[in-house]
Amino acid sequence: MKPIYYYLLISLLIHTSCQQGPVTNSKDYVVYLQPTPNISLQQINTELDFWQTKLQKTPGDIIASAKTAALLTRRFTYSGKITELCRADSLFQAANALTRTSSSASFRSLAANCITQHRFAQAQQYVDSALVLGDDKYLTTLLEFDVSMELGNRYRARKALNSLAGRNSFEYLIREAKYKDHVEGDLQAAITLLEKAWHNIKDNHTPALYCWIKTNLADLYGHANRYRESYQCYLDALAKDPHYYHALKGIAWLAFSHDKDLRNARRIVRFLQQRHPVPDYELLLSQMAAFEQDSIRSKQHITRFMAAAANDLYGGMYNKYLFHIEANEWKNAARSLQLAEKEVANRPTPEAFGWLAWAYCQQGAILKAMKTARLYVADKCFEPETLFYLGKIYQAVGEKKMARQYLLAAKESAFELGPVMHRQINKSLKDLN
Repeated sequence: MKPIYYYLLISLLIHTSCQQGPVTNSKDYVVYLQPTPNISLQQINTELDFWQTKLQKTPGDIIASAKTAALLTRRFTYSGKITELCRADSLFQAANALTRTSSSASFRSLAANCITQHRFAQAQQYVDSALVLGDDKYLTTLLEFDVSMELGNRYRARKALNSLAGRNSFEYLIREAKYKDHVEGDLQAAITLLEKAWHNIKDNHTPALYCWIKTNLADLYGHANRYRESYQCYLDALAKDPHYYHALKGIAWLAFSHDKDLRNARRIVRFLQQRHPVPDYELLLSQMAAFEQDSIRSKQHITRFMAAAANDLYGGMYNKYLFHIEANEWKNAARSLQLAEKEVANRPTPEAFGWLAWAYCQQGAILKAMKTARLYVADKCFEPETLFYLGKIYQAVGEKKMARQYLLAAKESAFELGPVMHRQINKSLKDLN
């Protein structure tokens, strides 16, 4: 942990930056809220029709199976239909059954699909199988890093990174950036690395790659409270692909969390719900209602989210949000503990142990919560919500100095956490006085 004066200084800087006026302007993005043809999706559909027709004629065609599965995975980013990921998985399985002893490609495709679906333990098995085969080891090692990070295995992730040649390659830099951010908590170093990765591919005209790096930079800029740079990156992504929904969602969050412009934030989210119907947007709307202290409407949105997320096809994709709701909204200690224990079993990351510690705390098992936090979470996880949980746990055991330090660290990310949790942090800090 950094010294307490560091967080006092950062909190002052954040407070000052928030007084700089609105960041978003509806004139910049209103054009993207019109129902226009999605050229990228049309191209995917055209290719998909071709390969699906071929697959119908020759059901055992490995290439047609793999191509169809890959296109369904790409289409999922626009459609949000979980059934497309599941169908892609079945097709990759079929292709793998025929190539599993001769090529690692289908193992990697299955692993990547599992990562999207938050089936990380299964993804690890596929990566291990690909490593045994040994072909295209560079590509497999990239996935080995990705899965290791998701499973909280920072040592294997570091080893995979260290084995890669070409420390200035795009693939290396984006992963080193993730390691710096998630493992070392060095956000500025992560931004520098991601900016370097961007410069490496800025002349690449592939929309998907351009938008991916731009929106990831936008996210990190937002976490660093560099709001105007974040906003510009989202706009850059939309200029390249007007249907890149993550960018619109990012702008909606800026409008809400920074500008407190709920009217335009809701306008964006309502448009997204029509074009990209996934459960996530109900949570955003619930936070807006909670900020307005409209508890009835907030609960309505949460209930809709939970009904949608209950679809078994989502698996563990929404566990983080479900835990937050059970632990912090419904105050359901038994259910939150159940979710935390399940997450730790499937994905033993410091963040998951943070959930577990918080669930113990809410059940009144304060010493157990403290032990879990000290062993598995403190100085290992830098997620703002986890820092908030640590602050509350230290507060519960009466260690006010450490509680204040963690709560101030969480407050540093007030924008990322949102106005509702910002209120909770301020109240907790006030209670420490």
